[in-house]
Amino acid sequence: MDSKIFKKTVANFLIGKGFSKKGSYYYLFFKDLAIVVGFQKSNFSNDYYINIGYVISELNSNLLTPRDVDGDVRARFSVELEGKKVDSFNLDKLTVDMLINAIDENIKHYVLEITSIEKLKLLLQENSIMLYQTKLAAKQLLKLE
Repeated sequence: MDSKIFKKTVANFLIGKGFSKKGSYYYLFFKDLAIVVGFQKSNFSNDYYINIGYVISELNSNLLTPRDVDGDVRARFSVELEGKKVDSFNLDKLTVDMLINAIDENIKHYVLEITSIEKLKLLLQENSIMLYQTKLAAKQLLKLE
């Protein structure tokens, strides 16, 4: 798969799930939270990462168009390749069907239920590994520190 097909497939899926696109990023905005998805090309292989950032409005009142790296909580989408769950999408090994299935699973896990900071807190409580990619201010606001 080439990078154009990869990006277009992911973009179409995200837009179909209600995301809007501005620049290189995809957004879902809620009252107290923005979810930002962005691509990151590997410097060492034909891989892409799909990064997700949860930007808490209360902590970022001046940030109108955040990037995924601005997320108070960050994560990466994953895919199963050759029997292993990995966070890099190797375009040489990926089919469109594999990509769509992986994006669908990640959206179900990281996006669909996360419509407020309270639901973000529940996601973090259920997936404590994500606390390693959570800023201290967010942990304190969510009373997880």
